[in-house]
Amino acid sequence: MIRLLIVCLLLIAGCSKSSDKPKATTANAQAIERVTEKGPVKLTIRISPMEPRLSDLIEMDVVVVAKDNVEVKPPTFGDAVGEFLVRDYRERTPTESSAEDENTRLFHYQLEPVSSGTHLIRSIAIPFTDNRESSEAKGKATLIESEPIEIKITTELGEQMPDLANLAPMLPPVPLEQSYNTWWIAAMGAGLAIVIAIVLWLRREQGPTTTQERQLTPDEIARAALERLLSENLPAAGLFKEFYVRLTSVVRYYIEGTTGLRAPEQTTEEFLYAMRSKGVFSAERSMRLKEFLEAADMVKYAGQQPGAEQIELSILRAREFVFTQQ
Repeated sequence: MIRLLIVCLLLIAGCSKSSDKPKATTANAQAIERVTEKGPVKLTIRISPMEPRLSDLIEMDVVVVAKDNVEVKPPTFGDAVGEFLVRDYRERTPTESSAEDENTRLFHYQLEPVSSGTHLIRSIAIPFTDNRESSEAKGKATLIESEPIEIKITTELGEQMPDLANLAPMLPPVPLEQSYNTWWIAAMGAGLAIVIAIVLWLRREQGPTTTQERQLTPDEIARAALERLLSENLPAAGLFKEFYVRLTSVVRYYIEGTTGLRAPEQTTEEFLYAMRSKGVFSAERSMRLKEFLEAADMVKYAGQQPGAEQIELSILRAREFVFTQQ
């Protein structure tokens, strides 16, 4: 009887232990996911949460799984992805295990929505080169592109947004009680109006005494911002990403102020296309700007560690646009 009791207790303990084991859940149940495959490369775009609010930061993972001997380059974005601002970027170690003949790279972005409504993230392109001996396209650069993704941004209030139709009607006017104080207030108001009129007349007779403050030109604003950035010496502290973000912003805002191009809101690719279409710069100047922006993107979004010569060259390119007339 005692042995039977012990066996029952062991069975109950085993059942309790097994019930405490966490159940397998789908990690991506609350995420928008798009998967594309092309040759030896598989591209997965994962965005969470599925229905973000305007106050949320959106997490976007770009996961690239490629066969061995396939070289994959990171995606290149400017300061924005579609209508979302890029607040952070880094390459993370993937948690998902790869097959023995595959390599996985995970590029993580934090995006900030700027308005509510339905927004579109266009196709994300990943360049890759297949260097496998058995590949027919060996050594040729190829692109794999994701499908566009629509994201609906809601506000904090949602359906509780105030409606003017629900407001109570206006009350009829209520007459004020007359009192002797009203006459005193009227007299003081009339006296104050006379004093103000006299002061304005005297100022007009004396002529203007102050000059309107002069607005700074785009050149002056950009030069001051560049000198302030260089005085902080961020590369010496290892803050390469912050340095290049601010350096390219100085040049982009200067170009917007002098040419009208919407440089700060565009990706590097969109900005260069608009620049070539409108012909705002000479061919040599356009090429120098292209090299400057693409080199900066490698530091800001691909985690590249620039050397002293590359930093000096970037500063020289920025000075050419800010201190040299077009």
